[in-house]
Amino acid sequence: MSVHSSASSQRTDVPQLSPEDQAELATLPTLLKQWRMIQEEKQKLINDKKRILQGIREADKRGEVMEKMILPIMDKLNIGALDMKQSNARAIRKRSQRKAPIPKKELPALMAQHLKSDETAKSLMEFLDAKRETKVKESLVYEKNEAPK
Repeated sequence: MSVHSSASSQRTDVPQLSPEDQAELATLPTLLKQWRMIQEEKQKLINDKKRILQGIREADKRGEVMEKMILPIMDKLNIGALDMKQSNARAIRKRSQRKAPIPKKELPALMAQHLKSDETAKSLMEFLDAKRETKVKESLVYEKNEAPK
């Protein structure tokens, strides 16, 4: 393995490496080859996952359409549950409520309304933003060069 400088294509002098560093450098091509194979296998799995998720989305859409047809009938006839003898199951009408998330743009206005002060709300938002944890993640990216056509 030769070391090239990024400024020119001339070979540069490699500093003397310790035996441990030389051993690590010798294992690097093998490690990179294994990593590349894992990345390619992962990409195949991701493509399979996309295809499966697309099928799930289509099934969800068809199911929602059917629900929109079934629920009004059950509501109109005041039916809470139906036994489906053929599949040994039940279709149960459930109703639940949940609160919608508060958009980031609305949060300062709601805080100002509650605290009765725009300045206090603004300082609270700045405080919360300053205290938010920031995570740094380093990774190695595999980018396959496509063959020119």
